[in-house]
Amino acid sequence: MARRTTTPCVLNGIKLPKNFNVAVDVMTLHYDAKHWGADADEFNPARFAPEIKRHPCCYMPFGLGPRICVGMRFAMVEMKLTLAKMLLHFDVLSTIDTVERLEFDEGIVRAPKHPIRVGIRKRETSKTLI
Repeated sequence: MARRTTTPCVLNGIKLPKNFNVAVDVMTLHYDAKHWGADADEFNPARFAPEIKRHPCCYMPFGLGPRICVGMRFAMVEMKLTLAKMLLHFDVLSTIDTVERLEFDEGIVRAPKHPIRVGIRKRETSKTLI
């Protein structure tokens, strides 16, 4: 995520002139132990409970402020519906080829370094719900 300074400013003791381009490394923020604890790379949905207060800029998958992604709400609804529909009909299982800890290649888009292999089994009760 890139921004440009509109006035001269000081950021972490570094003087930035007007019209200076600043790139925010969002992935580093998302895994910063200062905000998320020593287990910052662990899957823990409880971190996002409403009673836990954090700085609003330590998690921003769609950006922040006036230039936030215009498709954010649509993307969130689409992801939740897709996941709910999938979990309604299938169980996701670990296999002998499922890795315990994911490693990532960093680029324009963060991607897994190795294939993610899981098993899927159709649920027997799914036909009565939806």
